[in-house]
Amino acid sequence: SCTSQVNTPHRHPPSTISQIPIKKPITSSSSEIKSWIYSIETKKFTSWKPEPNTLLPDRLSNLSDGILLHILVCLNDTKNAVQTSVLSKRWRHLWTSVQDLSFHRKSFPRDSSLHNFVRAVLTEQRRLNCRVDRFWYYAGLDTTMLTQLTSYALSRGARELVIGSPAFRATAFLPDLSSGSSTLEILHLELLYIRRSSFGHSMLRLTSLHLENVRATSGFFRGCFDIFIIFPNLTNLSLVWCRLGGENLKITGPKIVSLKFHNVTDVGLLELSLPNLKVFEYYFTRYNGEVNDFWSINLPSLRHADLNVVRGGLHTYRQRSVKVLQGICNVESLVINLKALEESGLLENQTSPFRNLKSLKFRYTFPRRVVPATIMTYFTSGTQYSQDLEFEFM
Repeated sequence: SCTSQVNTPHRHPPSTISQIPIKKPITSSSSEIKSWIYSIETKKFTSWKPEPNTLLPDRLSNLSDGILLHILVCLNDTKNAVQTSVLSKRWRHLWTSVQDLSFHRKSFPRDSSLHNFVRAVLTEQRRLNCRVDRFWYYAGLDTTMLTQLTSYALSRGARELVIGSPAFRATAFLPDLSSGSSTLEILHLELLYIRRSSFGHSMLRLTSLHLENVRATSGFFRGCFDIFIIFPNLTNLSLVWCRLGGENLKITGPKIVSLKFHNVTDVGLLELSLPNLKVFEYYFTRYNGEVNDFWSINLPSLRHADLNVVRGGLHTYRQRSVKVLQGICNVESLVINLKALEESGLLENQTSPFRNLKSLKFRYTFPRRVVPATIMTYFTSGTQYSQDLEFEFM
């Protein structure tokens, strides 16, 4: 054991250690060594004080305006962006240059507080003649408030408009969006009423349309409504839990590559004619109501399909779903509800239409992971990739 001090000096002795007097020699006792090290570390971090009149540089405020604006955009809440105005003079008006406005009910104690804040922000933005790129609003709505919000967003050249409500049912009517036809590219609506006048003119630039829990007024389709007439340049279309007025519906368009059709009711015959569609999702998971009736399906470029029908629609599933399966015959990857296929018995004595099927996934197989021979034969007998076909149970 070492009981005497070492006289060899350190090349670079730490200043903090040299200032600490050692009252007794270091022994080989591990507890004493640990105690000595602890005393050094404690002194090292608690005794240091900054020199007077020494200020650390504000590295955040020294960043460029472009980076700071990107930080404010990433907050995803206009209220938080406005609150940064108290940081310094540099930040005081910085939030007014953010072109993304995002208002959410959860950031306010009451609806009235939110509405007052929104009006104040829009008033300041008008005064400074600010431009809007993305407008996002998720809170309680009435028709008057909705008209003011959409009118402001579209008058400022909004490219993306997202309007939703945390309510359990639609309470407001969507106003005419024709004024945004020259700039609007993405439209996302939840829990609203729509009428024919909501889309008074063709929206040429719109590429993505998402409607969720939206209800169309009676006579919205005027006999047979074609999506392509109003939205000729759509690439992505999503209809989720919508009620669409009871008339026939055509979904056509040469540019649509993705279609999501989930639990859509109150609609007549459906016609799908989408030459470039790549992804198709069709869900009917209601426990009451009838599965949608397709007039015709033409999807020659389809690559992935996801079909999910539960028991509620099985009494009409047999007659109508054979047409759906024949319409997606070019698909390469398929996800399908095995239980519905078994209970409906729709594949008995049916010839397989699938020629390019490479991947097959079965949903709801728990606890039994067995595919009946009839169903297996239906999906594998026609494809040229039968030897390498991939299976998966979900």
